[in-house]
Amino acid sequence: MNATAPTAPAPRAASRRTLRWTVTGGVVMLILAVLAVRRGGLLDLPAPPRGITPERAGLANLQELALRARALESLASGRTFAAAPSDSAFARAVAGLTAVRRGDAEPGVSLLRSGLSLAPGDLVLGNAYRMAVFQLRRAHLTDAAGRETLVARVPAWLEREPLATLERLHAANPQREVALQLALAWVDELMLFPALEIKAPASVESVQLLTDILGREPAYVPALYGRGLNYLHRPASLVWPEARKASPDAASQDVGLAVAIGRRVGGGSPELVATLSLTLGDALAKEGHADRARSWWQIAANTHREPAMLDAARRRFDWRDAELRDRLEAELEARMADLDHPLTDLSIMWR
Repeated sequence: MNATAPTAPAPRAASRRTLRWTVTGGVVMLILAVLAVRRGGLLDLPAPPRGITPERAGLANLQELALRARALESLASGRTFAAAPSDSAFARAVAGLTAVRRGDAEPGVSLLRSGLSLAPGDLVLGNAYRMAVFQLRRAHLTDAAGRETLVARVPAWLEREPLATLERLHAANPQREVALQLALAWVDELMLFPALEIKAPASVESVQLLTDILGREPAYVPALYGRGLNYLHRPASLVWPEARKASPDAASQDVGLAVAIGRRVGGGSPELVATLSLTLGDALAKEGHADRARSWWQIAANTHREPAMLDAARRRFDWRDAELRDRLEAELEARMADLDHPLTDLSIMWR
C-alpha cells in the first residue's frame, strides 16, 4: 500500500492563512480591550454609572473655577486681574481675604463668611473661607502637645469656625457643594486635633456627610475622593465607631470609581489625574495588592511629571512587599501632618 505524503500548502496560501489568523486575533484582542475599558478599564476599575456627565461628576467648568480662583488670589494680594468677576459674593471674599492677610483676621473672616453666605455653592469661595480659617486656627498651635487643648485658647469668634457657618448654610441649603465643604471641615478638624478621641468621630461625621451626598449623586467625584481618603487614612489597627462598618476595600472602591468616572468624562488637570492615581495605588497597597498599586503609582508619575509627584512615586517604588503596609502607614501619617498643604484644599480640582 502506497502512502501518499501530505501536500504542503503553497507559500502564498500559507501566508494568507497566517495573515487571516493574525488579523482575527488582533480583532479579538481589540474587542476584549474595548469591553475591558467599558467595564472599568484594563486595570480593573469599577464601572462608572450610566449616563454620567461632567456636571453630575462635579468636573464641569473647571477652567472657570480656575479663573475665579486666580482672580481671588491676585486681587487679595494687591495685584490687578483683567476681567475679574464682579458679583457681590466675590467682592466680599476679596475684601475678606485681603483683610486676613494684612492681619485684620476677625473682620476678614466675617467678610469671607458674608461672601460665602451669598453664594453657598461656590466651591472657590467656600474653599478660600475654609483654608483661611484653617491657617488662622493653625497659627495658635505652638507645639504638638498644644493641639489637644487648642479650643480653650482660640478666640471666641474663631472657636467654632468653619463648622458653625457651614452647618448653618447646609441646614438652609443642603446642596452637594455645601455638604462637601462641611465634610471637609470635619477633616480639617481632625488634622488640627489629631488626638484619637477627636480624630475618630470627626472622620465618622465626614464620611456620613459624603455618604449622604453619594446617595443622591453617586458619581460626584469630589465626594468619592473625599470618602476614599477618609477610609485610606484610618489606621488599619483601629476599629472606627461607625454604625455601618466599611468594607475592607472601601478606599480603593471609592477612589477607583472616581478615577473611572474621570477617565470617562475627562476635564481633570494632569495634577488631579495623577493625585487620584497615586491615591488609588495607596489604597490598593493598603489592601494588599502590591502589583496593582505599583501600576497606579507609575501612572501617576507618567501623568504629572512635576518634582513632588515624581518624588512621591519614587519613594513608593523603593518599598519592598514585606514592608509595604508599614511604610505606607508612615507616609500617610506624614501627609496628614503636612499642614502647609492640607489634604482638604479643593484647589487641586482646578489649579
